[in-house]
Amino acid sequence: MQVHVFNLKDEYFVLDVGSGVLHQIDKLAAEVIKGIQENKPNTQIINELNQFNSEDVLDVINEVNSLRENNLLFSKDALSEYHPELSDTVVKALCLHIAHDCNMRCKYCFAETGEYKVGKREFMSFEVGKNAVDLLVRQSFSRTNLEIDFFGGEPLMSFEIIKQVFEYAQEQAKLFNKNIRYTITTNGILLNDNVIDFVNENNIQLIMSHDGRKEVHDKMRPLIGGKSSYDLVTKKFKNALEKGVKDYHARGTFTTYNTDFTTDVKHLLDIGFKYISFEPVVTDPADDYALGFDKLQQIKNEYEKLAEFYYEQYKKGKPFTFFHYEVDLNQGPCLAKRLTGCGAGFDYMAIAPNGDIYPCHQFVGLPEFKVGTVFEKKLNKEISQQFLDAHIFNKPECKECWARYYCSGGCHADAFYRNNDLYKPVKFSCELTKKRLECALAIKALIASNK
Repeated sequence: MQVHVFNLKDEYFVLDVGSGVLHQIDKLAAEVIKGIQENKPNTQIINELNQFNSEDVLDVINEVNSLRENNLLFSKDALSEYHPELSDTVVKALCLHIAHDCNMRCKYCFAETGEYKVGKREFMSFEVGKNAVDLLVRQSFSRTNLEIDFFGGEPLMSFEIIKQVFEYAQEQAKLFNKNIRYTITTNGILLNDNVIDFVNENNIQLIMSHDGRKEVHDKMRPLIGGKSSYDLVTKKFKNALEKGVKDYHARGTFTTYNTDFTTDVKHLLDIGFKYISFEPVVTDPADDYALGFDKLQQIKNEYEKLAEFYYEQYKKGKPFTFFHYEVDLNQGPCLAKRLTGCGAGFDYMAIAPNGDIYPCHQFVGLPEFKVGTVFEKKLNKEISQQFLDAHIFNKPECKECWARYYCSGGCHADAFYRNNDLYKPVKFSCELTKKRLECALAIKALIASNK
């Protein structure tokens, strides 16, 4: 039985963790709920809140207790443990590494500018892509809604293979009654009219990498040789938007050099983007651009600043989407998704150019995480079970966290690389996630109340 009280500036909220019910409250109610959560007797709560009228405090105590009796506050969790067993590896999404090469040299690239941990640059053949599609269709069993992400490196360096794999996948989807959704993640350099027409004609989502202001973008995302990429990719992305690309996301990364990333979000809006995601850099803490606890409060303040800007734009009739603020309070993910997260390793897989299969793109090249190969029908169920077991009830830090049903335990790769343990979330990442969630919940409540 748990609640979480928080505020965004002068607006106060309480989330009932067990039920997911969100209440907008005033400061008095916030203080009363905190006292009740700490099991303080009514007399102590009234005495400690002597800046308020004692009768008002008692009224709020009674109201909170009424909500408690009706399971709208301090409600019991519907689930306290989870023991999923993997009978078959049911795959619903594949990340196809079309190119282990890139025409940029981004400094924070987790893929080592395309080589990953394999140590060589290579491209996926149609044969590998075809077998990957066969794997997806075969291992999806009765699932009908599937996904293929064309990834890299820079996947547009092998655009012909993308088209061939897409055409084959569509044939198989029709044959086996599947619906496949596609995305292409690109740095934009090769985003020409032919690619744009292909994307538009086939309803493919574009994930366009752009870090915002010119000086910010160029610092971390130079071309080969260190030259500026900003003008080139910005021109390409603007052209895509002008030609009617509607299903897209602009995806940026912020580092210690641009913790004022609200300015970069505004810059992306000025370019013409309306669907935006900005992610904290994940890298070796020793890197000069790495984020650490010395920047934590500054980043939290910036998320609040961005939330205020987001809400102001909404009220002005100029809404945009920021990925981390798009929380669905009415439907949301299914229970299994809330407990296990992204599905890496058991329903989401990454395929390297040579056909090797890994739990996700960030594990590619690590032999101990090789799940199999697209040329064989056998998958390593032990690895899949290991990831399936890495759910919130098997992570001590998550079991009592108020954000557990929204965060779902955090990124497995982040936990592995930073803590060498899939079951140990990264504390810094947790702090950012919780702050983003507070902002997202506050925004939804304010919009619902028309304040």
